[in-house]
Amino acid sequence: MSSLPILYRLLFLFALHAPQAQGTPVTTPGTQRYYGNLIQEIVNELDKLPVASEVFLNSNEKRRLMKTSLRKPNLEEFLTFATDSLGEDSKITKNLKEIQPILPTTMSTEEPILIEQDNLGDFQVKLKEYLSAIRDSLNSKNT
Repeated sequence: MSSLPILYRLLFLFALHAPQAQGTPVTTPGTQRYYGNLIQEIVNELDKLPVASEVFLNSNEKRRLMKTSLRKPNLEEFLTFATDSLGEDSKITKNLKEIQPILPTTMSTEEPILIEQDNLGDFQVKLKEYLSAIRDSLNSKNT
């Protein structure tokens, strides 16, 4: 009697309990399109927000955002602001929660993005830059 079928079953069971890989999940062209659509929906909703004054980022802020933007703590910062300011049921909040799985799980020693309290314009500008970096990352995986 062969022990090969038992070995296959054991291998399968070990694979089920193997630790998950850290980093960015693999995305297919279909999932890239899906997340790209979510990002575009968020941008469309951001454009509808009533912003009292124009907020511009200087080049140092843009570089910092682009460098650190794919970290999950930054998404948490945007989610907290969106939930507090726009509500749990807003399309922006819901879509930000949806894009969590595509962000890397590795941590950086840098400080997360800071959004000025009660400043919707600051939130809008920084979130657009953040989403742009995510979109660029998705597109670079497609090539």
